[in-house]
Formats: sequence, structure tokens, C-alpha cells
Amino acid sequence: MSGTAHSAPTGATAPRRLRIQLLDGFRVERDGGAPVAVHWRRSGGRTLVKLLAVTPGGRLHRDRVMDTLWPDAPREAALRSLRVTLHAARHALEPELPPRTASSYLHTEGDLLRLDPELVRVDADAVEEAALCALASEEPEALGSALTALGRELLPEDRYADWAEERRRRLAALRARIVPVLAGRCMAAGQQERAVEVLRAELDRVPTDEELQLRLARVLLDASRPRQAVRQYHVAREILMEELGVLPGAEFEALLREALDALVPRRSGASGRTVRTPQPLPPPVRRPYGTPLIGRARALALLLEHVQVCETPSDQAGTPLALVLGEAGVGKTRLMAETARQAAELGVLVLWGSCHEAEGQTPYGAFVDALDGYLAARPSEERAAVAAEHPGLAAVLTTLGQAPGNATSPEEEQGRFFRAVAALLTDLAAERPVLIVLDDLHAGDPASVGLLHHLVRTVDTRRWRFLAAVRDEELSPDDRRRITLDSLVAQGLAAEIDLLRLSRANCARLTGAPPERARRIYELSRGNPLFALELSAADPLETVPSGVNRLVGGRLTRLPADCRAVLGVLAVGGGGAVGVAELECVAAAGLHPPLGAAAVAAALDAAVEARMIYEREVTTGGRTAPGYAFRHPLVRLACAERLGAATRRRLHRAYADTLLDRRPDAVDALAFHLGRADDPRAPHWLRRAAERAAALFANDSACAYYADLVSRLDADQPLAAARARLDWGIVLRRSARYQEAESVLRTAYEEFGRAADEHGVIGTAVALAEVLGRAARPDEGLALLEAVRARLAAATAGVGHALRADLELAVGALNFGSGAYEGSLAALARAEAAAERLHEAEALPRLARALSARAAGLLVTGRLPEARAAADRALPYAERCGDVTLLSGALSTAGEIARHGQRMDVARDCARRAMAAARRTGDPAVIAFDQANLATLEFRFGEHRRALALAKSAVRRAGSLGPSWALPYALAGLAEVLLGSGRLDEAAAAIADCERASLSTGDAQVLDGARRLAAELAAARG
Repeated sequence: MSGTAHSAPTGATAPRRLRIQLLDGFRVERDGGAPVAVHWRRSGGRTLVKLLAVTPGGRLHRDRVMDTLWPDAPREAALRSLRVTLHAARHALEPELPPRTASSYLHTEGDLLRLDPELVRVDADAVEEAALCALASEEPEALGSALTALGRELLPEDRYADWAEERRRRLAALRARIVPVLAGRCMAAGQQERAVEVLRAELDRVPTDEELQLRLARVLLDASRPRQAVRQYHVAREILMEELGVLPGAEFEALLREALDALVPRRSGASGRTVRTPQPLPPPVRRPYGTPLIGRARALALLLEHVQVCETPSDQAGTPLALVLGEAGVGKTRLMAETARQAAELGVLVLWGSCHEAEGQTPYGAFVDALDGYLAARPSEERAAVAAEHPGLAAVLTTLGQAPGNATSPEEEQGRFFRAVAALLTDLAAERPVLIVLDDLHAGDPASVGLLHHLVRTVDTRRWRFLAAVRDEELSPDDRRRITLDSLVAQGLAAEIDLLRLSRANCARLTGAPPERARRIYELSRGNPLFALELSAADPLETVPSGVNRLVGGRLTRLPADCRAVLGVLAVGGGGAVGVAELECVAAAGLHPPLGAAAVAAALDAAVEARMIYEREVTTGGRTAPGYAFRHPLVRLACAERLGAATRRRLHRAYADTLLDRRPDAVDALAFHLGRADDPRAPHWLRRAAERAAALFANDSACAYYADLVSRLDADQPLAAARARLDWGIVLRRSARYQEAESVLRTAYEEFGRAADEHGVIGTAVALAEVLGRAARPDEGLALLEAVRARLAAATAGVGHALRADLELAVGALNFGSGAYEGSLAALARAEAAAERLHEAEALPRLARALSARAAGLLVTGRLPEARAAADRALPYAERCGDVTLLSGALSTAGEIARHGQRMDVARDCARRAMAAARRTGDPAVIAFDQANLATLEFRFGEHRRALALAKSAVRRAGSLGPSWALPYALAGLAEVLLGSGRLDEAAAAIADCERASLSTGDAQVLDGARRLAAELAAARG
């Protein structure tokens, strides 16, 4: 292996300089266009050049090269391979090199291999030198150029190669040194935007760097942008809590107080009153009420006390949410409107959103109503700024224009929307307190209640308050919305205010009727304010009224026929306001005889004069338009029920046709109207509404749509119903509603079987088996898959390799969960073989899943080198297919393999990346598993406080799911941390809980781990 000189032979031209590019991908060039091999004959030669180039100084001992390239080969074989590889590399760099001639670029010096320092230039070396010079000079231009160069990825094709890791750390460390220096120089030069841009770009790479988060908040505050500094604090706090389980430090808290002090509005005038920007009140608050608020003084005082948010967030007290409970017509909306009006007079910003039962399960309907209503009243430039600062809102809020394409998972979209709403409210609350009023929350979709839960849970240092009206009797004990609200009350995050009926005296004051008539009204209304007012307007007062339907009927008979017809149109339109333009279209197409625009306008005027309805603006496509709504939902329902079934169907169909013409993107409204019309187009729109709800992670709304869709398809389209059930079952599985998912999928499985649809049978069997596995019944799942395997073997055509791969993947997963590791490995090998015969788009996710699972199986059976090789193959596949669920699993497995190989830095890095990916999936079980794994690694690095916080968070998260596969792993992680901390009694309790949970799920792997921990505990106790 000679070749120590680079001088050219006599008469030969001088060797040209060689440039090796490592950043943005490996490439080799020579000056003057001299040829270099484009296709290397041996991949080992290319790797050898990379290995030398990535090493600072370009020098390596040959033993280290052999250990890296041929770690398992005998020494003599490795030496032979090295000689061949050196020869190939030299001739690749110099194709014209004659035999037995020294290489100009790649030399050996005894046992050392090196690149010629004079002729070879490596771009990474040049970048490091430029970065160090820039740091020494602190010239902004040089620092910026160095930062840009350091942003290029080192050897992206070898992203997971251990031999490149040290150089990556060097480049990252240089970047970390340059960022604060460049930001400081930009601030000194008055270039605040450039400083913010530099810091934000670096935080996109390392969001958990608290020092960088603090520096960015300080830059924003120094740039006179305190509101954004406050927002940055909350962003950092959320990231640190979710990723690391810690809170910002004291310096960050002090900066928050400084930023909040800077936000206190300036005082003006001798009176010292605060100058505030005028803000229009929401329509329900602006609407004049014909009677004063009677009998509600105590309730009003309690609500006003609740909404008086302190100016300093750290001084906040009380509960963030007040639930106003009471029956229909008892005056909840009226009380909240008065509270909101008085709060607005005190300088509170009021946002008002209403839920409408008749409009179906519109995802996030209450918050969409509140935020769209607020934004519609703002100038267009302010809306544009909100859309730019909070892009996660555009997928749901129509006032912000066209929504971006949904290229991420539904879970990630939900997380983005949650964070965007919180960020917008934080921005608004930076200037003054915010009150969010949610009317008729019992009619809202579960996604709205879920978002409310998220906001209330994170309200601690923010100046928000919530009011919500709920008809308690409308929610059954097992309703998910009731469970969520009850949990908020149990945690002390919500207070309930029961609004009772009026006393006899207050009822008489409300109606203003003579004593005898007032007594009779009270007897018939029983103190319900709505009933009392309706009765006081009836003439004559009937002795035994049957309720609101009869009251509404008496008032309708005094209205013109056209007015009654238009009220019927408005009643069928839904619970909210309906625009005049849509009312005119439906009245012309759905009524008989049809009514023109002039007749509709006259009828609406008559209904307003009769106080049946009121004018209310509607927001469509970001613009406001005149509309009308009923004064009370009971009146609307009564008007709708008075119509015949045929008339209601005709009007619903007319609404659907109008929406298809004017607002074809109103998927939920179209599904509602076509469904009520029993129109043949209903299944198509119900499916679209279900898919949209699922994409927004509004799983309960999606399930409601799928249930309606299936009921319509069962009679004459059983195969289409089975496909809908398969999608429905997948949503139920994602929601951890395993019992319901099993029932739905079994029905689909049977229907596909009757139709001899092999694709449907296998796809449904795989989904059902996974449900059974997650429900701690892997044996049943395996039995089902074996039956399907027999059916698959009998099939001769129409069944492709994708279905075979999916089947074997499910078998492998269930065998692994039940401890049958060899059976799991065999199934995964079959899955891999089937996947390799597919096109790339179909093959990648299946190969990633098969290899990752295979790596886990090899690890638990003690075959570490094979496990590492499988994991190294799985990671690139998972990354290329862009599936964060697969990436999370592959990273988690790779980290566990690194831990067993004592590569603890790599293990912790993989665990952190796995948890970040798991958060994007939104799967709480996976998040809990990865939190527990990261906790044990952080503990080994001495981060005891962080490790304990992560472990406890994992147990809380897994425990909230009920019996699940993740709970034993979370308990095992907590037990390991407690045991290492010397908290033996707590560790003993955690180990006992882990053993019970492991026996319940049948997970042999974690049960063995629990018993090992028990043995360590016994040894520690002596």
C-alpha cells in the first residue's frame, strides 16, 4: 500500500487540485475539468474517501478504517479488502493514473492513510475555517455567510452513519456559537428583523434550546415588540413542558414580567383613564333586549368576578372557565350577554361563539363562530397579518381566505390548529384581557369541547377567561363532552353556576302583567323566563297550554301566510343565522307557490316586528352579509315541526342545491341538508364530511357522519357500506374506542366475505386484528389472521403483494406483543419479501415497518448486530415515505439498539427525535411510551429532575387511556427512575403496578423487565 509522494513523473504535467464536497451530498471535482470517476467501481472506495475527508486533517490509522468499513471481518481479510479499496479509490480520483504509480491525492505513511493536504480541498474544512475567522472578526457579513454555509447538511446520504457523527457535532457547535454573535451584531446595527430571522431559523432546528428561546424573546423586547416577546415565552414554555417536562428558568420569567409591564397601556389626561382601541361587540351582546335582567343579580356578580382578569398573569386566581347550567329558556344566553356587555365596558375584549345543533357536527363550530366573527370585523390588512402569523388557523377559519393544502397527518393538523388558536388568543390578551363566550355548548361537537379543554388547561399565565352555557339535561352521563367538562370541574379548572327558574315575584316583574294574570303565567311557565314571556304575549291566555309548540302556533296564526312560509324556510336552515341571499334562493326554489325577493323581504320584516326573529350578520368567504336568526332555538324547532315531512324534505333539498351553487365547500351543511332531504346525493357528501372531520382529527364528528352514511348504504349498497365501516373502524381505533371499533369492523369483515371481496376481507382483518391486539387480545387477532391466510392461499387472482405484506405485518406485530418472537420474525421476513415486489410508493412504508419491527425482534432475542443492521435500513425508508408514525417507531427502535450497544449519546438523540415525531402523530399511547424511554436515558446522563418529570408524565398520559399496551412500559420507566434515585418504596409500588399491567396485556417483554427491576429492588434493600 505505497503511494507516499504526489510529485509528477519527469515530463508529466503537475497534478491538479482535487475538491471534495461533503455538504449537500458527496461530490469530487478536479481543477480544469480533469476527469474523475462519476460511477465508483466499488462503494467501499467512495466510503473510504468520505471517511478521510470527514476527519479533520484527513488522516486516519488503517486499523480505524478497517474497524469502520469491515467491523466483523478477520484482520487478514480486512487488510486485503483495504488494499483493493485503496486501489479503487485512487483510480477513481485519478482515472489516468498508470499502474504502480503513486497517487497524487491518497497516500499511505506507514499505518496512516491521508489525503494530500496541499492538493486536496474539503469544503467542510473551508467552512470551518471561514466560521472561525468570522467569529474572530465578528463581521456581520462574514458571520451570515458562515451561518448559511453551516446550514448545509453534511453527507445527507449518510445521515445515520456513526463515522460522520463527530464532524456533524463540530459543525453544529460552530453554528451554535455563530448564531448569538450574529444576532447581537445585527441588533447593534439596528437590524432587528435580521436578528429575529437568524434566531428563529436556529430554533426551527433546536426548539428545546432554552437559551436561544430566551435570547429571541429578549431581542423582540429590545425591538419594542413586547407582545411578540410574551408570545415567544408561551411558545418556549409549551415546548419545554411537552418535550422535556420542565418550566422556563427564573431569567425567562423575569423577562416575561418585563414584557408584560411594557404592554400596560399609556395613561392620558388628568383622569388617568386607560386609552383603549374601540372594539365592536359581538351581535348577541349588541342586540337590545326588551326587558331588564331580573332575578339574576347574584349570578351576574359571580360571573363579573370571574371575568375580572388580573393585569399581571402571575397574580391570576380562580378558575378559568365558568359553566352556566340550566334548562332551555331559563336565561343563560341573556345572563352571559349582560356579563359580556359589562366586561366590555371594563376594557375586556369579548369573543362570542354559538353552537347550533341543527347544523350537525361542524368541527370546532363554537370557536369558528367566535373567531370568524371577530376577524370579519377587523380590517383586511389585520386579517392578512393574522393569517401570516398563525397559518394553522386557515384550515378552519373561512375569514382568512383559502386554506393551504393538507399535507400532514390529521393529528398534526389538530395540533397546529390548537397551537394557532392559543397563539392568537395570547396575542389578543397581550393588550387587554379576553373573554371567550361559548353559547349552547351542549350542541357543540366534541372537537370544540376538546379545544376548550386544551385552552383551559394551558391558561395558567394567560389573561383569558371562558363562559359557556350548557343544558345539563342534554348530555348523557357517558357523553364524551360531559366527561370532558366534568373532568375540568374535578380538576378545579371550571366552576358551575346553576341558573334556576324565577321566583313568583320575579316572574311577575318580568312579565309586568296584572296580579291575576301574572299568577296564572307563573303557574303555567313554572318560572321559566322564555315560557313566561311567551305566555304574556299570548292573547287570550289559554288555561292549559301544551308548551312552546302551541305558543308558537298561536303567534304564527297572526302573521301573514308569506311570513309563516319564510319562517319555515328559516327554521329548516339550521340553528344559526341564514343569509338573506340564501333565504331568497330557497324561497324561490323550495316553496309552493314560490316567493320572490320582495315578498321574502316583507315577510322577514313582519317576523322581526313580531319579535320572532332578529337581524344578525353572517360571514361567508371572509365577508359579512345581512342575515336573520330566531330569537330562541325552541321557537325555531317549533316552527320546523309544524311543517309537513314532504315540505321539510323539499326545503332541505332546495338549501342543498343553493349551497352547491353558492358555497360548494360547505361540506358539513351540505351533508346535513341532503341527509335530511333523504337525497340520493347524501352518501357522497356524508362521506366527504366524515373524511374532512377525520382529517381535522374531529373523530367524534367523523364517527357520527360514518354512522349516518352506513345506515343509508346498508339496504341496497352493502359493499359500499362495508367500505365505509372499514374507514369508520379505523377512526374508532385511532380514538382508542376499541369495543366499538371491533363491532364495526366485524360487520364489515362479514359483508366483505359474503361479497367475496378479498381485498376488503384482508384489509378489514388486518384492521380488526390490530384492534384486538391493542385491546390485549392478541391471540384472537392471530386466529383471525390465520383464517384469512388460509383464504389468501386459496385465492388465485386479484390479491396483490401489498395485501400479503399487510397481513404478514399484522401477524408479526401480534406475535411480538404476545412474546412469540421467532414467529414474529418469520412473519416479518415474509412481509419484507412481499413488499420488495411492490412499486416504491407502496413498498417504502411497508419495508420501513417490517424492518423496524424486525430490528425490535432481533434485539429482544439477543442478536444485536443483526438488529442494528435492520434498524439502519428502516430509518431511511421511514424518512423517505414521510410517515411520522413509522419514523417515530424506527427512531425508538434504533435508540433502544444504541442503548444496548452502549452508544448512549446516539440512544438519547434517537429517543428525543422519536418523541418529537410521536407528538406529531398525536397518538397518546406512543407519546407515553417514548416519554418513558427518554426518561430512563436522561436519568443515565444525570438529568434526574427532567427524567422524573418525563416518567411521571408518561404514566399519567398512559393511565388516562385506561387499559392499554403503553401503560406497562410507562410504569417500567418510572420504576427504573425511582429505583435509581433511591426512592425504594415508590419504586416498589411502580413495579407492582407494572407487573399487574403486564399480566393484563400479556406483554412478556415488559413483564421480564419488571421482574428484573424487582430483583434489583430486593438487592438494594439488602
